[in-house]
Amino acid sequence: MTKLISLFFYAVAWFLSLTYRFRYVGLENLTRAQKLGNSGGYLLGIWHQNLLPGILSQTGLHYVVIVSRSKDAEPVAYACRNLGHTVVRGSSRKGNVDKGGKAAKEMMIEELKKGIPGSVTVDGPKGPAREVKPGIIDMAKKSGSPLVGFAAISKSYWEFNSWDKFRLPKPFSKIVVAYGEPLSVPADASKEVFESLAKQHGIHIEDACVAASKAFENWPNLSKQNRK
Repeated sequence: MTKLISLFFYAVAWFLSLTYRFRYVGLENLTRAQKLGNSGGYLLGIWHQNLLPGILSQTGLHYVVIVSRSKDAEPVAYACRNLGHTVVRGSSRKGNVDKGGKAAKEMMIEELKKGIPGSVTVDGPKGPAREVKPGIIDMAKKSGSPLVGFAAISKSYWEFNSWDKFRLPKPFSKIVVAYGEPLSVPADASKEVFESLAKQHGIHIEDACVAASKAFENWPNLSKQNRK
């Protein structure tokens, strides 16, 4: 049953992606991030709310992504694999039980060190919404990959009554993808400063959301390419 659900989810996502019109702003920030990183890679952070258009906006590119081990997340993992991304599976620790999150982080760090860019829903998988968790800061520190706030905002969408107010872009919707200012995490950063870095990264994601929303006013002049 899980496989059938995953196949159905992927088929629907693929069909919808054929109708979406993507435009991109802030591409110069990806170029800056590549120059800042130790290996030319970077780490995108996006709110869980915008997960689907975020994934589809990167079609044709190769990212490494972390997806929860839960059965609910299997359709997302299936879709990411079929779109050409490297998927590592792991969930947050629950009490004293490690649900694979540590191993997944370590695998992702190794991929980032190779120069493969990564992407993380920084407030997933369960929230709180729009609150950056420290895991992405730790991965950026250990891999030497700068953080880039990332947003994929739809002109028209359905919003669900979920913890993240998940948004599903309507067919034929215009979608603007914005990349924010890169943020470097020092190799000697202590866990005491992780909280302030997480807040700063969250601000950059919010800034990207605002930039994407405003960019609809200039739609005809926006880039159709997701790389320079």
